[in-house]
Amino acid sequence: MSNRAVKGQSIVQSVSRALEILEIVARAGMPIGITEIAEATKLPMPTIHRLLHTLIASGYVYQTPRRRYALGTRLISLSRYAGGALGVALRPLLTKTVEELGESVSVAMLDQDFARYIAHVPSERSMRMFTEVGNQVSLHATGVGKAILAAMPPSQAGKTIDRCELRALTPRTITDPEALRDHIDLVRERGYAIDDNEHEVGVCCVAVSVPGDLYLAVSVAAPVGRIDLDTVETHVVPVLQETANSIAQLLAEERRAAEEERQAAGIE
Repeated sequence: MSNRAVKGQSIVQSVSRALEILEIVARAGMPIGITEIAEATKLPMPTIHRLLHTLIASGYVYQTPRRRYALGTRLISLSRYAGGALGVALRPLLTKTVEELGESVSVAMLDQDFARYIAHVPSERSMRMFTEVGNQVSLHATGVGKAILAAMPPSQAGKTIDRCELRALTPRTITDPEALRDHIDLVRERGYAIDDNEHEVGVCCVAVSVPGDLYLAVSVAAPVGRIDLDTVETHVVPVLQETANSIAQLLAEERRAAEEERQAAGIE
């Protein structure tokens, strides 16, 4: 069978177009208008209307009262499955990090305007931090959330902050949008984020973002006092950055392997 025949039989045009629209809506980072979708896809308006109607009916896209479009909640359940598979692959890297730092380590990914934990390895201490994989947490009050915000371009981070409910979870939570923007600028500049009693009283967390086009962050968490904030930059952050780079390398290798499989199957 020729390559052309394989390609023709393997790709369903309407599915490909619907996935392209989903990616465009996701990259926008905020509700997007149909004109912007048309400009990005070069598809006829009637086609875009039909695809959007199908995506809305299935829960993968929702339409705002102002007739703009954003990712729907159905994608959250899918991200749980994808994140679960990724979490299994990350576990050996996180176990090594736990051994080096002596505290619990987690990885979270951006899930709409929240962070969702996709991997966690607890420490062996009797008093330790435990995070359930799948838990969704705020961006503004957590180490992983602030590291993810800092990994975004400043304009995108600002729009995300504007959309988020900056609820006070503890007396130390940053709830003022301008103060949070300034704080994220600092996180971006120094290369790591700290949650010091901001999400839960008595808990301290340090996090760094994972290089690449996925918004991921790796963090270490412990009871307050067990992470010395005076030595974070010299002891904790280098270990987390090494782990983050290893995660990025693992993701790149898996992406290359998937691309080779597609090419071998004759799929573009």
